Amino acid sequence: MNVRPNGARRIHTVSAMVGLASAALLVSQVALVAPAGAVPGLVRVVATGPSNSAWKTTNANCPTGTTVLGGGGFVTGAAGQVVMDTMLPLVDGSAYSVTGREDDTGVAGNWSITTTALCATAPAGLQTVTAFSASDSANKSVTLPCPVGKKVLGVGGELSGGLGQVVVDDLRPNADLGSVTVTGVEDGNGQAANWSITAKAICATPPAGLERVNGLGILDSTSVKSTVATCPAGKRVHGLGAEIDGGAGRVRMTGVWASSSTTVTASGAEDENGFAGNWGVRPYAICA
Repeated sequence: MNVRPNGARRIHTVSAMVGLASAALLVSQVALVAPAGAVPGLVRVVATGPSNSAWKTTNANCPTGTTVLGGGGFVTGAAGQVVMDTMLPLVDGSAYSVTGREDDTGVAGNWSITTTALCATAPAGLQTVTAFSASDSANKSVTLPCPVGKKVLGVGGELSGGLGQVVVDDLRPNADLGSVTVTGVEDGNGQAANWSITAKAICATPPAGLERVNGLGILDSTSVKSTVATCPAGKRVHGLGAEIDGGAGRVRMTGVWASSSTTVTASGAEDENGFAGNWGVRPYAICA
């Protein structure tokens, strides 16, 4: 996605807690057997929130004594008309949070959010940094570097003021894992009000063998699609990200999640008006 960065950036190590925790969560934890060199004690937590027609937030909470390294989520139901406009770690590192909002035409049926969190004992040098874009009504992108000597383990992003009419086009750990990029694009109906991006990078002293693995999807006009990125043999998923290629705001990222201990799945769907052009969805697995 070639979007010119917009506005000055401010970098912080804290941000405000986002959203409201959903009630009646279905939560599961899966311990990930870590190979030599990976962050020890890695666990994948999966939480599914209620199914209804209201905007909602689902948090996947890390077990006591662990902190979040990365995460994501997916929408079930109404996929092309719900925007996941918040996907980020909570300020204290206790959970990963995903918020979904219906677009301006709304959804008649029920839908839910499932959030996944990758949690572990805090690795050496763990630090979360945050950057903010300008607030205006233009498409925009934020690129946020990790501090010197540290690499990306996880990515987070939030669209403030988009109200379901701005989509997350990039939630990307960049190739050298030295930075992350979060891009927002207005949908086909546009958004007259001002909106902004918050980007987060979860950084740490890199564990042995840390690398980013891409999943390469097909670039075509199929209305719904998903793609998988798989870690090399002997490595496990520690963090993740995704991007939409060519959607022009008419394609929503409907999921990016750790689908197993070794795979990341990303999915996308065209909005209710469809999209005539070719597009693809590209997942990223951060493996060690």
